[in-house]
Amino acid sequence: MSKIVHIVYSQSAEGSFKQAIKKEVIQVDKLIALYDNLSNGEINNLEDINNRKAWWKELNGEDHYLYDETNELEANWKKFYEDISAINEGDTVYLWYGNCNREICGMMYTIYLLKDKDINIYIVDVSCKITENSNGRVVILSSASEIFYKKLGVYLEVAQQIEVDEYKKLLNQWNKLTKENSLLRSYKNGEMLSVSEGYFDKDILKYTDREYKKAPRIVGSVLGNAETKITDDYVFWRIKELVKLGPISFKGNFGIMREMELCITDTGIEYLRSFPEDIEFWNNRRNAETKKLEFIDEIKEQGRLEERIKIAKKLLDVLDMETIADKTGLTVGQVKNLQVEG
Repeated sequence: MSKIVHIVYSQSAEGSFKQAIKKEVIQVDKLIALYDNLSNGEINNLEDINNRKAWWKELNGEDHYLYDETNELEANWKKFYEDISAINEGDTVYLWYGNCNREICGMMYTIYLLKDKDINIYIVDVSCKITENSNGRVVILSSASEIFYKKLGVYLEVAQQIEVDEYKKLLNQWNKLTKENSLLRSYKNGEMLSVSEGYFDKDILKYTDREYKKAPRIVGSVLGNAETKITDDYVFWRIKELVKLGPISFKGNFGIMREMELCITDTGIEYLRSFPEDIEFWNNRRNAETKKLEFIDEIKEQGRLEERIKIAKKLLDVLDMETIADKTGLTVGQVKNLQVEG
């Protein structure tokens, strides 16, 4: 008997689907999830889990905050392959993804694994669906992991059966990526491309200030403004590399995101000068931040001034003007004016 199979590419997406299945929001006979992020790390021999384990170790260093434990990922890979092998001819398979490097790479690898099976494959690009939230604002999701489980049926409406030409195109793209075997892949102009491991360096640096700021704040700015959805693990790995190379300086416990503070160095600024738009963005951010700090200081100073004036008024009938001025930091002239106003 044919089954309906849905495949997702993160634990968070899996959690949303499990809720939807429990509440009978969508019909699912089998849910398959791949936890690993195939947009980074070598991919020319994915069947050998040791290659991925070496990359996870390189990626995470000492910070387990960013990624699942290795044994959990290893167990998931084993289950993923078993579940894929169990798909039979005549089954209907839905591959869920959005404008997200991780999900697109996972989807392409799944197509590669299913290439010899006579099954009905549908792709569900959630970024194609334009919806409104409860406040009437337009919403375009960048990944399937962002879908609220009650809305899964709505996004299933954009499912399209994959055509032969599209299937071949995706298969050829994946084979090309496998041969190139770069450390990083990113979706650009409708195609997943192998890019240099420093592809996001300028994005990292343009959100790094001269003053030390918490690493999670910088990582969050990069993630929130990236053209395509990326993950914090790779961004932070690259930050650590930039520290070693010189464009970024750090304070705190190296390798632990929440315990590191970062600032850009002269080397980093010089690198940004190679990208006119990005150095202009950095300068504009710096100017805006300076004005913001000046405004905050002005408000604080105004508050202190008002407090000093209150104190001075209370002392007018108790102390002489010179003493009041000395105690409050006001000038004698300012105290005289308070006396006149009173």
